[in-house]
Amino acid sequence: MKYKYLTLKYALVNAAFMFLVCATVGYSYNFLSQSGFADGTVGIIITAVSVCGLIGQTLSGSLIDKSEKIDEQTFISGALIIVFALAVLLALLPEGSVLMIIVTVICFTFASIGMPFLNSMAFIYEKDGQTINYGLCRGIGSAAWAVGSSLIGQLWSIMGKTILPWYVAGFAALCFVLIRLMPKPSAEAVRAAEANEEQAKPKDLSYVAFFGKYKKMLIVALAMICMYFCHMMINTYIAKIIANMMGEGANVTGAVESVQGNALFIAAIVELPTMFLFSKIIEKLSIHKVMVFAAVIWSLKHVLTWLCPNVIMFYGVMILQMFSYAALVPACVYFANESVDAGDRNKSQAIFGATATVGTLLASLVGGQLFQYMSVKPVIFVGVAVSIIGTVLMIIGIRAVESE
Repeated sequence: MKYKYLTLKYALVNAAFMFLVCATVGYSYNFLSQSGFADGTVGIIITAVSVCGLIGQTLSGSLIDKSEKIDEQTFISGALIIVFALAVLLALLPEGSVLMIIVTVICFTFASIGMPFLNSMAFIYEKDGQTINYGLCRGIGSAAWAVGSSLIGQLWSIMGKTILPWYVAGFAALCFVLIRLMPKPSAEAVRAAEANEEQAKPKDLSYVAFFGKYKKMLIVALAMICMYFCHMMINTYIAKIIANMMGEGANVTGAVESVQGNALFIAAIVELPTMFLFSKIIEKLSIHKVMVFAAVIWSLKHVLTWLCPNVIMFYGVMILQMFSYAALVPACVYFANESVDAGDRNKSQAIFGATATVGTLLASLVGGQLFQYMSVKPVIFVGVAVSIIGTVLMIIGIRAVESE
């Protein structure tokens, strides 16, 4: 049988998840710093969320694969119940307490831990003979991220940091309702999808052996880590950057978050045309040219962020997201697929996916520690320097790959 309105239901779940996660990812620094934690501590907390998320997704995947009672839908539902309960608790806890740190790490980890399994559900439905317009659903999710980033910023300007836990609780509840409205795929479809995943797991080559075989790929992978380092340092500590631009104006409650919401909205919304048209772009330009061009623009965006004197120009800099992040990230997926033998593609994709994780972890940890001792401009300069190194490595790496 065909499920009614499946694409619509799946799109709504994606949108609700993005509304939820944009708050825990985009405004975690704001919430923690305004709750009495020093920058160094905030950096450690945000790093802990990323590490716990990485470990949690791996362990959860194994649990779902081995359990006959817990499927993707059930796991996501359980995670959302935990997020709802902990978000409400977070709103009631004393500021700056150890308990607040523990609850924040667990709550924010479970807020994002279900996303890979939501993606898996789309392919399980396909195995069940259903049709989902996955690209449209992800596009709606990206638009929801943009709108949600703006919404939380505007609400913050009215209500202050107390809005975050209640916002998270509200969207966790909405996500739970929507995920429960999704039909359950047949057991045969679930088993078929799990069998495909098992076959798709990277085999044979270790990471050392992979880079031994594809030495020049290491240069490109290091380039991506450097690029992500600066990108995530700016994104994680964007509130400090905006406050530095605003000067005295930043002292008004919620003023920084209002600007932050606008900036994140612009950055997210301009990505959509590039991502939707990417298949057309690579028909005209080679993946290698797209990667070099996007890397140069990405570093230019970082440099301009460092030099940016006011909020209006900062909004303009955000438009460069269209030609940098929005182009380089999908290009890397194609590059990882096309630059290795067919049997090594899964390992290649895993490695380039990990570059974002490594860059994010380093950015949150190093950034938090640097902000303990340095002002905004010197810290962002460190990120910019690493970004430029990344662009140089990208050019070197792509040329090296082309020369093979």
